[in-house]
Amino acid sequence: MATSLAVPVAYITVLVTAMAIFSRVYRRRRAAEKTSFEPWFPAHPSRETYITLISAAESQEIPDSLLKSALLVRAITDVKRIWRLRDDKMALTQLHTRGLIGDDTMARFAAAEKELEAEIVDVVSEANTFRQGWGQLIFATATEMAQAEKTREVVMNIPKVKAVEEKKIALRNKYLPNSVPPPQIIQAPSPGAGSASPAPATAQAPAPSSVQGTPSKATSTPASGTSSPSPNVAAAMSGGDSAGSSPALATSESVGGTSSGPGSGNVSGASTPLKSTPNKKKKNKK
Repeated sequence: MATSLAVPVAYITVLVTAMAIFSRVYRRRRAAEKTSFEPWFPAHPSRETYITLISAAESQEIPDSLLKSALLVRAITDVKRIWRLRDDKMALTQLHTRGLIGDDTMARFAAAEKELEAEIVDVVSEANTFRQGWGQLIFATATEMAQAEKTREVVMNIPKVKAVEEKKIALRNKYLPNSVPPPQIIQAPSPGAGSASPAPATAQAPAPSSVQGTPSKATSTPASGTSSPSPNVAAAMSGGDSAGSSPALATSESVGGTSSGPGSGNVSGASTPLKSTPNKKKKNKK
C-alpha cells in the first residue's frame, strides 16, 4: 500500500518542480526581452568622439574650436536621426494599425524617441557652456549643414544611378526591342550665342506694293483692268520712234522728269514728247 502511494506522489512532485523551474526561466527571459530592446539606431560615434575630447581636455589643452566642431558634428548626426524618425513614424503607425507589426517594434521606436530627446537636451546644454544662447542656434546651423551634405551626396551619386539605369534599359531592350526609347537630352543654349529667343512667326498679309521685281518697275507697271494709263504714257506708246522704250521708262520720265533708278541712267524727260508730237500734227494735216 505504501509503495503504491509513493510513486504518484513522486511523479506529482517532479512535475510541479519542473513546471515551476520552466515558468521562472521563461518569465526572466521575457522580462529581459522587454527591458533590453535592440537599439533603433547603431552606435553614435560623433557623441563618443566629443566625450573623448571633453575628457582629454582636463589633462591637456584642447582648442575650443575643435570642441565646437565636434559638438556641431554631433548635432548634425542628431538632425539626420530626427529626419529618419519622422519618416519611420508614419509608416510604423499605419502598419501597427493594420496589425502587420507587433508591440515590441513600437516599444523599440518609443525608446529611440526618448533617447533622441535626451540627446538633444544634452547637446543644447553643452552648446550653452561654450557661449550663452548658442544652444538655440546650433540645431539650425546643423540642419543647414546636413541639407548641404545630403544634396552633395545626391549630386555625387548621379553617375552611379545613370549607369544602373542604362544597364536596365539595355537589358530590357535586349529582350524587348524598342520597348524603351532612348532618352532625349536637351542641352540648354550657351548664354553667349543665341541667348535671345526667336520671335514666333506670324502670318501677315502681303503689302499691296510688294510685287516681285525691282521697285521702279513694280511701281510703274500699270495693273490691267484697274486704272487707265495717263495721256503721256499713251502718247509714248503710240509713237513710232519710241517703240524701243519700255512703258516703265516712259512712266518714270513723264512723272518724275529724270529717273535715277538702278541701272536706268539719266534720261531727259523731253525726248519722248518731242518725237511723238510731230506725228500727231502730220495726221491732222492729212
